[in-house]
Amino acid sequence: MIPVNEYFDGKVKSLGLKNTQGNFTIGVLTKGTYEFNTSTKEWMTLTAGKWEIELPNSEKKVFAINETCEIPSGIAFKVYALEDSSYLCKYE
Repeated sequence: MIPVNEYFDGKVKSLGLKNTQGNFTIGVLTKGTYEFNTSTKEWMTLTAGKWEIELPNSEKKVFAINETCEIPSGIAFKVYALEDSSYLCKYE
């Protein structure tokens, strides 16, 4: 069974995958601003669309397609989806 995650009234959805390479989600989000909390270290890679990510005590940073943001464990961070976007997330 593939786990399905839904957040922010269905504006963010992801599918989970666990294999020999680790734990992953692949997801989509509609244009908007979202705040997420981490319980593990994550690497988020933008696969389509356009977004900015703001980590605590940092300024917003634009990420290009296929560019990855390393996100520490135990924080809240914001994603500003400037248009409908998709991503791949790897969890440690």
